[in-house]
Amino acid sequence: MKIFLVLFASVIFSTSSAQSVSASVDRDKILLGEQVTLKMMLNNVDESRFFVAAWPQVNDTIRHTEIIKRAAIDTINLNGSYTYQQNFVITSFDSGRWQLGPFDFIIQAKASGKSIRLQTAPLYITVLPVDVSSLNEYHPIKDVIDVQTRFNWLPVLLTALAILLIIVIVIIIIIKRKKRPVLQTKPELKGTPLERALEKFHALQQESLSSAIAIKKFHSGIDEITRQYLEEATHIKALHLTASELLPRLKFYMQDASVRNNFSHIFDLNASVKFARYFPGEEESRNMLKEITQIIINMDDNINRARTDADRLVPKY
Repeated sequence: MKIFLVLFASVIFSTSSAQSVSASVDRDKILLGEQVTLKMMLNNVDESRFFVAAWPQVNDTIRHTEIIKRAAIDTINLNGSYTYQQNFVITSFDSGRWQLGPFDFIIQAKASGKSIRLQTAPLYITVLPVDVSSLNEYHPIKDVIDVQTRFNWLPVLLTALAILLIIVIVIIIIIKRKKRPVLQTKPELKGTPLERALEKFHALQQESLSSAIAIKKFHSGIDEITRQYLEEATHIKALHLTASELLPRLKFYMQDASVRNNFSHIFDLNASVKFARYFPGEEESRNMLKEITQIIINMDDNINRARTDADRLVPKY
């Protein structure tokens, strides 16, 4: 039993003594404001058995010294034994002899959970004041130097250009406001839509149909006059509709199916002449003009009757 206890104690002693810590500085004497490197190391850590539980927490100020820069912790592996190292750049602006540390490290056994505390020896750095006694006229008094200055015209020019630009913009706005758009007045139409259409048909009837060009112009006139009348009398956009689109809108004013068929035939014939697919004779063309004239007269009567009935049905207030 005594032998076992001795062996166990020697194992614990060898384990705890295997690790070591150190803290060092590259110089122990500096002038005010000079920098020195503080290096802390934890050596010979077997990571299969131990891990670092606590690393020294160094504040930004340590006893009249200041941390300028702190590096990350570096790990070095030497044959399975790990060394951890961290560098700090420090300085001081207070003259005197200042102590750094001691710094505490804690490692912990993975198997037993036992913690081992390792502590570095304290360090000392001496901060010396700057000796300027040997310097001749360290900060000599200098005479006032006259400096010739020139007036800077650039801000003045930029301001003048900005004011000129604003004036031009204001003038343009005023001119545009004064230029009022000229209202285009619609020409005053004389008579009713039917009267205007009949007058145009009468003038078209006087045209000669001695050539294909004249016949084409004649039928184009019939189509245009008819569409213009429909647009003025019914407010249907007849000028932009095809015959198949126009006829359903006129069914209310042409309730007789035979009249609608005749109207559709005239429109189709006008389109055939317009695209040079068919050229009727003079007699057929003039008879077509008479038929469309009669259709429009009858339609106008239906339109007026419908308008009168609508006015009578709407209550008056």
